[in-house]
Amino acid sequence: MPDLAKITKSENKKEAEPIEPIAKFSYDNTIDETDGAMKSFQKRFGKKRSRFSLIAYILLSVAVAVGIAFNTSAVPLYFALAFCLFGLYYNVTDQKRTRKRVIKALEDMNPEEYCCTIYPDKIELETIIKPKQNEVDLKIDEDADEEILTPLKTVFKIGEDLLNFIENEESLLLIFNRRQIYCFPKRCMSKDEEDTVRDFLIEQLES
Repeated sequence: MPDLAKITKSENKKEAEPIEPIAKFSYDNTIDETDGAMKSFQKRFGKKRSRFSLIAYILLSVAVAVGIAFNTSAVPLYFALAFCLFGLYYNVTDQKRTRKRVIKALEDMNPEEYCCTIYPDKIELETIIKPKQNEVDLKIDEDADEEILTPLKTVFKIGEDLLNFIENEESLLLIFNRRQIYCFPKRCMSKDEEDTVRDFLIEQLES
């Protein structure tokens, strides 16, 4: 009879063997890469809503302008036209203003470094928040620095989390829940790594 104890140990050993990652790389993001990532995101996911609002303001503006043409003494119509034109301008420039606000906030934040590890069934992202130079100079507790440098891990499950893939000239972009953008700069990957990551994301997220 086969030794059941040995078989059980062998099976447990196989289960305990770590899964080799498909790709692993470290990266950071420049302001230009972040801005480009947001532009690509807005083009992909904000286009329909922006187009609907734009068409609505145009139609309202035309309707009010026609009303003014038929009744040039109607003062309220002039205010309505001004409101519509302001709304039109606000809608056209809204995405640009949003990007500026985000970029401004990022400029004031501590620098960050990232590590991406891609497995067949999940994507792990580690974020290391580095202290600014002036903060390091002021610290007197060495343990505090170690705490800041502790990686913050985020795990996305393939097939469970709502993920999308976008590519632009500078980066490969992972989109979570159509709200958060994770930007993988091509400059931080070798050509083989770039091709591997792209093929995986296209196969898993776009098929």
